[in-house]
Amino acid sequence: MGDFIRGLIVKLHVTPEQEVEFKKNYGCTRKTYNELLNKYKAEHGEDSTEIPTQKELNQFLKETKKELPYLNDTESTSLQQARDDLHKSFKNCHKSKRHNPPVYHSKKKTRPSFRQTVRKDKRPVEKNTLTLRKHGKVTFSTSIEYLDLLNSPDTKFNNITVYYDGLNHYASFNIETNPPEHLELTEKYIGCDINSNKNGWLVTSEMQKEFFDVDHENQMIKHINKLMSRCRKGSRRWKKLQKRLLKWYNKRTNRLKDYIEKLTFQLVQEYDTIVFEKNYANIKILIGGEQNMIFPLSRFIQRLKDKFLLYKPEADGVQFVKSHNTSRTCHHCGHINKELKVKKRNWKCPKCGKILDRDINAAINILNRWFNGDSLKKH
Repeated sequence: MGDFIRGLIVKLHVTPEQEVEFKKNYGCTRKTYNELLNKYKAEHGEDSTEIPTQKELNQFLKETKKELPYLNDTESTSLQQARDDLHKSFKNCHKSKRHNPPVYHSKKKTRPSFRQTVRKDKRPVEKNTLTLRKHGKVTFSTSIEYLDLLNSPDTKFNNITVYYDGLNHYASFNIETNPPEHLELTEKYIGCDINSNKNGWLVTSEMQKEFFDVDHENQMIKHINKLMSRCRKGSRRWKKLQKRLLKWYNKRTNRLKDYIEKLTFQLVQEYDTIVFEKNYANIKILIGGEQNMIFPLSRFIQRLKDKFLLYKPEADGVQFVKSHNTSRTCHHCGHINKELKVKKRNWKCPKCGKILDRDINAAINILNRWFNGDSLKKH
């Protein structure tokens, strides 16, 4: 068995009785977290961020169970995981300034969830059935690849998180399995220029252009919001429209996530080195039409780095070069056209007479700068 840790998400198909029990467990987990935080503040003060000890949190948990007897009917490890989450929140707060101190979990803003640990001598998955303590057997649906992985004897289960997104219940597995096989090196390189989505948000040195937008999803979301504004809040029609709205939000999120995963794997599979301009973080790619949604470029770059580490650790991976004058420099003769305006997409080199596409020319120059040793960062 390998030590490669990964997460898998499957969709659960619960009975009405199980749905009631799930919602009780969601509420008890949230209540436990809030009660432990409340006891901590009563003990240390409202503004304290001192990391509590496990012994102290265990004592708070025992007191909470005595004060709220109905918590004893809830699966015990999910309450223990709420305790561990609070402890981790305090530790993260001290590790980095980006993490805020723990706050109370509200019913409206917090995603309903609970987490169960898995005993080493037990296998929670059999074919397409998941066994959860206190909830019994729950069927789920997923891809054949994931189903085979979950049923593999080499897969070790660490914990299972069950959550609700407003429409469906899902189970997220934290598992240990064998790492994937490495891809063969292709000895191919590519330069990438990033710009507005109108002319292709990603333009490569091989003259390929990538386009992506969620304008249709945003138009549907806008339309449903308009219909909801004419309904009385909480009415039967309002609730139906709210479910439709959640479906479109989920569809928009899933489309974007799926696009990033597929494109990054395709690039890693085909190339050993992908070169970008250094200032990519300052570029905003609009993908949402009227709503001005921005493409998560930093997430895209990070997924590329992660997949190079996973599938091609020996490759150069993601590289960065300076972006100064990449669009204005002719990649044929090296002449810099200082009079070139931003709006002009195609231009003729005054020196050699070549007609150039602004973005493709920039991508070729980005790749050439890496070949000349102008790489600012090697992954």
